[in-house]
Amino acid sequence: MSLRVDSAALHRLFLAGGLDLVEKMVDLFLKNTPDRLLQLRRGTEGRDWAVVERIAHSMKSSAAYLGLEDLRSAAALAEELARQGRGEEVRPLLASLERTFREGRGELTGIVQSLFAL
Repeated sequence: MSLRVDSAALHRLFLAGGLDLVEKMVDLFLKNTPDRLLQLRRGTEGRDWAVVERIAHSMKSSAAYLGLEDLRSAAALAEELARQGRGEEVRPLLASLERTFREGRGELTGIVQSLFAL
């Protein structure tokens, strides 16, 4: 599975702060996402939908800044389901989020490296 990256979002980020900002945002995303996924898993297992909603919202925002549309939309759906008290429906999304992140993080790193090569 690949990360569907909206290059326009990365371009906007570049215009706002240059390559340093793009690199910093990607590094933070790659560093923080495994912990967020773990928090989501613990929140769903503990049926703590407020935690699930908060963490999913944070992931949604981070993914949007980087143009990671598949992750953004899955996190947005997880956030909404948790808000509606339908947290049990988050479990299949969590597996998809974990898989997409695991399989796509190398691709995201490669995109940033190619930007620095320009």
